[in-house]
Amino acid sequence: MSALTLKGTYWVTYRQHRWSLWATLALAALASGVLLVSWYWAARADDALASAGCRMDSIAQHCFQPARDRADAVWAARHMVEFVGLGMTLLPAVLAGWMAGPLIARELETGTYKTAWTQSVSPARWLAAKLAVAACFVVVPVLLVTAVFQWSWSTGPADDFPTYWHSATMYASLPGTVPVATVVLGLTTGALAGLLLRRTVLALGAAALATGAVLAALARLRPLLWPVETVTGRGGIDLPGRTWVVESGRLTADGRRVSWQECLDAVRDGQTARCMEARGALTDYADVHPPTHFWPLQLVETGILLALAALAALLAFRVLRARLP
Repeated sequence: MSALTLKGTYWVTYRQHRWSLWATLALAALASGVLLVSWYWAARADDALASAGCRMDSIAQHCFQPARDRADAVWAARHMVEFVGLGMTLLPAVLAGWMAGPLIARELETGTYKTAWTQSVSPARWLAAKLAVAACFVVVPVLLVTAVFQWSWSTGPADDFPTYWHSATMYASLPGTVPVATVVLGLTTGALAGLLLRRTVLALGAAALATGAVLAALARLRPLLWPVETVTGRGGIDLPGRTWVVESGRLTADGRRVSWQECLDAVRDGQTARCMEARGALTDYADVHPPTHFWPLQLVETGILLALAALAALLAFRVLRARLP
C-alpha cells in the first residue's frame, strides 16, 4: 500500500503518519533479519564443528573445545530468536499505545481533527480510515515475520536447543491466527482509549496497559481453552517431544489424583517417592496438550480476541458519536 493507491481520508491518514507506518515495515524487516542471522550463525557453528572432524557427542579430546564453541554459538543464536518472540509478544500493547496516542488522542488534543470534519468527512469515516490504514501497515508485516519465524524456529537454533510452541513468546510468534488477532485487538483498544481520554500520554499508557492485561489473562487461561488429554502409566510416561504438560502427578487405587505440587516439600527433601506412597499414589498421570492442539487452541483464542476487538471498535464508534461535537 502506498500513497498512490490511497484516496481521500485514507490518503490524508497515510500522509499524516507515514513515518510511523513505514517504521513498522522497517521493524518487521529488522526482525526478519535477526532471524536470518540467527539461522546463519547456527549453521556456521555446525560447519565449524564438522570441519574439525567432530560431532557434539565426540569424546576425542581435540573435539571438546570445538563442541563447546558450537554449543555457545547456537545458544546465543537461540536467544536472538527468543528476543524476536518477546518483541512479538509485546507488539499488541505497543500498537495500542501508538493508536491511542499519536493517531487518535493527539488529533483530539490539538483539534486538528476539525479540519477533516469540515471537509465533508464524517467522524465515523475519519476513525475508520485510521483503523484501516494502520491495520494494513501492521497485519502484513506480522504475517511476514511469523512466516520467517516458523522457518527459523523449525530449522535453526531454537530447534537444536528446543523452545516450545506453548511458551508465551513462541505462541505469539508462530504462524497462526492469534498474532493477527492480537494486533487487531491492540488497534481497536487503542482507538477506544484515545477517544475516551483525549490526552496523548494518558491514552497511550492506558491503552498499552489494558491490552497487556487482556493478553496476560488469556495466556493464563490458555490451557483451559481446549480439553486436555490425560495420559497414564506405571513407572513414568513417555510423551512426544514438545508436548505441553499442564498438570502431572500420580493416581491412587481409587482414581484420586495426587499432584506433584502436594509433594513439593518432599521433593525438596529428596523424598518424592515416599511422599507419593504415603498417599497411596502409584500410577503416573499427565494432563497434556500435544502439538496437535496448537490449532484448536489458536482458533478458540482468536475467537475471543476478535470478539473483544469488535466490542472495542463498537464502543469506539459509539463514544465518537456521543462525546464529540
